[in-house]
This record gives sequence, C-alpha cells and structure tokens, in this order.
Amino acid sequence: RLTMRPDDIRRAYKRLRLDAELPQWKVEREAKLGAGRYWRIENGLSFPTKDERRAIARVLGVKPSELPESEPQAVAS
Repeated sequence: RLTMRPDDIRRAYKRLRLDAELPQWKVEREAKLGAGRYWRIENGLSFPTKDERRAIARVLGVKPSELPESEPQAVAS
C-alpha cells in the first residue's frame, strides 16, 4: 500500500471533485456530511471515516478505493 503525503491526499480529493464538476458544498450536502466537514477533509484538516469515504465516493462517482483511505503515515524525508 502506498503511503501518501498530506498534500497528495488533499490533491486527490480536490482533483476528483473538480473532475466531477462539483462545488464543495454540493459534495458535502449530497454525502450528508456536517457543515464544513468536506472542506476540512479536502484541506487536510481532518480525515474521513470509512462511511464518509463511501458517501463521498458515491457523490463523486468513483469507487471508495480511489479515495485516500485514512490518515497518512509518516514519510521519511
């Protein structure tokens, strides 16, 4: 399994959202997330639960496995 840096995780969520041509608020609403939750996930301030990943994937039209799984592991420089 690949270890992703926090910037890579943020970029992955943003890229998939932009590919789906959706604003953050719509992903949040359609995935039934709390206010500001998707913004925090996309900006690397929080990591989604498994249920949130599934809901976000559904809204973005991708498989949950296409979204970063959890908090990144430390990456040696």
